[in-house]
Amino acid sequence: MIVKQVVGVDSDTESSIRALLDLAYEGDFTDEDWAHTFGGQYFIGFLGGAIMAHGSVVPRNMFIDGKSVTTGYVEAIAVSPTHWRQGFGTQLMTQVTVFCQDHYKLSMLSTDENHFYERIGWLQFLGESFTRNGDYEVRTAEEDEGLMFLPGKKSDITQIRRAVCDARSGDAW
Repeated sequence: MIVKQVVGVDSDTESSIRALLDLAYEGDFTDEDWAHTFGGQYFIGFLGGAIMAHGSVVPRNMFIDGKSVTTGYVEAIAVSPTHWRQGFGTQLMTQVTVFCQDHYKLSMLSTDENHFYERIGWLQFLGESFTRNGDYEVRTAEEDEGLMFLPGKKSDITQIRRAVCDARSGDAW
């Protein structure tokens, strides 16, 4: 697999990525999830000219232990189901991880596949998560277990006690 790192994509590539995400997430990838993938760096895996893997890293402002931090937020990691368990997800996420470490003080993601990301160097979030909507913060305890973080190469962050992201349509985290 060849992974290309791009900032924007044409409409045909966009359609192919969306079809891959719909397939890989077994119909559970919403329009709101799709909207969350825009505005950052795409990682697209090609095999024989066909798109078979995708991930994106989108900058999001968060408050981490009371400090504003532009965070690289990983979205829409997927591999075509016909290529699952062949190392393509690891190959894709390894490149995403290096990008995150090089470009952000902190990166985060939400998953139910914690072990997969731990193998690549991501750390389990052990703090408390919240969303912010204007002046209001709402505790999102149900998200804590699925959150993971990755310090950047020049970061001194080793633990996060409190993470606050802006509310958004669909899944906040």
